[in-house]
Amino acid sequence: MNEQAKYKLKGFIFMFLSSSAMGGIGAFGRYINAPGDFISFGRNLIGFIALTVIFVVFARGNFKKVRSTKLSPAMVFSGIFLGLLSGLYVISTQYTTLANASFLIYTGPIYSTILAAIFLKEKINLKGFLCIAAVVVGMLFIVGIITPTGLTLDLDPKWMFGNMIGLASGVAYGLYLFVGRYRQDCDSNVRSWWNFLFASITILGLMAVDSLLSGGLKYTVKVNGVAQVDAAGQIMTAPWDIFTMDATSWLVWIAAALITGFIAFHLLAYATKMLKAGELAAISYQETIMASVLGFFMFGEVLTQLQLVGGALIILGGVSQIFFSTKAASKAGDKIEKEAEIRETLEAHIDEESAKESLS
Repeated sequence: MNEQAKYKLKGFIFMFLSSSAMGGIGAFGRYINAPGDFISFGRNLIGFIALTVIFVVFARGNFKKVRSTKLSPAMVFSGIFLGLLSGLYVISTQYTTLANASFLIYTGPIYSTILAAIFLKEKINLKGFLCIAAVVVGMLFIVGIITPTGLTLDLDPKWMFGNMIGLASGVAYGLYLFVGRYRQDCDSNVRSWWNFLFASITILGLMAVDSLLSGGLKYTVKVNGVAQVDAAGQIMTAPWDIFTMDATSWLVWIAAALITGFIAFHLLAYATKMLKAGELAAISYQETIMASVLGFFMFGEVLTQLQLVGGALIILGGVSQIFFSTKAASKAGDKIEKEAEIRETLEAHIDEESAKESLS
């Protein structure tokens, strides 16, 4: 395997680990008595703090890179979109069904693939299209949009506001992946640092808006990780106060922020630099598999046969994309190496002929 193929495979590994880590946020969230947007805020704030500590203690040269790197609109919007995608998704779950919210945010990778094909000329061949189609269909199965009884996407007008917010979260997700393809010259550690900063600021604004819309921030009442419902079948919520949040919630909040925020988003910054938008899309739905696996082992949530088929499609599409992309990268790398070898041979021959002429 040549260097080109190794670089591509490394990008896929980063994306796989990132999406797997992000898939744990649902399981963590069940044990945090706090609003979802505060959890999203923590994922970015702790990421910013952790990366700053690493820069100060272990990698001081990175602050020099931060100062020497020109801050561009692409870098600013990358952080803003990161904040919007996580914050808007959480808000949408309060105003529409969970299936609707999940489906709408997962439309993001499709938008990024289309945008990259138009503006970055990242064309998708038939193999790439089939890989993306497989993972998208798998996602529809696993999040419960397509069931044996039909479609569960609820377009009732009462969910319109929540659906629009959910759609906005998907657009933000797509734009984050797309904008991340710009500024390839920027160091990934520097990019992550700015991403975490601007995302944290963005979510603070969303929390203020959410508080106004909801009459104060609220959290879902849970017992042993299970949301409670009232006599009318509505999910129970309670007013939230940061100063009275229990110790367990704080500990889980920090753990969730480190794993599903700092680690996940930091690795994602590396992956968006190394992979094309279509390649990112094919691996991004691994998040739904991790969420389902955790749901099964931690809460006994058994998947239906159709959801298992969905998981298999996501794995098949992702693995196929890795195989096709690394194979193509390997061929491109071999071509570059052969061209370099021919060039070196010609230069050596020219030098040899020049030496003979000088002797004569």
